[in-house]
Amino acid sequence: MSNKTPQAGIFNEEAKHFYFLEYRLTQPDLSQLKKALALSLTDTSQAPDRVSIVVSLGKQAWQQLQPNWTPATLESFTTLHGQQGHSAISTQADVFFWLQGHDIADVFDQAMHIQATMQSVAELSLEQRGFDYHHSMDLIGFEDGSANPKTDELKRDAALIPKGQAGEGGSLVLSQKWVHDLTKWNGIPVHCQEAIVGRTKVENIELEGDAMPDDSHISRTDLKVDGEPMKIYRRSAPFGTVQENGLLFLAFAKELVRFSSQLESMYGLTEDKKIDQLINYSKAVSSSYWFAPAVEDLDEVLKA
Repeated sequence: MSNKTPQAGIFNEEAKHFYFLEYRLTQPDLSQLKKALALSLTDTSQAPDRVSIVVSLGKQAWQQLQPNWTPATLESFTTLHGQQGHSAISTQADVFFWLQGHDIADVFDQAMHIQATMQSVAELSLEQRGFDYHHSMDLIGFEDGSANPKTDELKRDAALIPKGQAGEGGSLVLSQKWVHDLTKWNGIPVHCQEAIVGRTKVENIELEGDAMPDDSHISRTDLKVDGEPMKIYRRSAPFGTVQENGLLFLAFAKELVRFSSQLESMYGLTEDKKIDQLINYSKAVSSSYWFAPAVEDLDEVLKA
């Protein structure tokens, strides 16, 4: 186990309100960037620990702040061109803030503070508010994150870069904004929805044997590579209005292959060329890879 401290918000599962902010850097001056980032991470709420902030950086931004080392598998997201016309478009940016809290007012105040401090060095490329929907449900009516590791130790093992590796105690991150077509989804029978997801809708029980299609969401994402399970730690949140809604997919992993293998399987970029049937009802409109450094490494790069 690493001696370094992961950012606390990664494992905070109590919050009900979320905010996602992505920025592209516009200011080459490193000292100004460090000053803005450090100020952004100041908690503005009236009571301590009302809002948790996780900050992650794209590969180029991280190498700008820390030219001496980079996590071994960190890459920028590149657009995936899948089967049947499906694609996952890269919207790779430089800095990603993920906010969580119990009170949306506190979370919003923190988001406004971040925008006020970051706008001098970066432009906002994505802003989205997320929320807890009926106790961890996705808007499609199925529980989200059912496949997450069950214990704190297993969550940390899946999410954190191991001791002795560059970036130990930190995490590689995948963020994607998925827009659902709920009219299309709600127009199909529940048993068809269950076959697409790979779980029963009410009982949340995984389908087994012949009942589990090989192109269900679970079949395409519950993978092993060279005998090792590609476990990730999901922290997604629903978002939206009555006009546009979906899932802000957010996940943490110790190595990038845990994300890339799942995405390639979902988009049919594998030998069998089968797609995850769920992407016929939900479209990824943004995708980025990030590095969420351990607290000690973050403190080090933000020193003036």
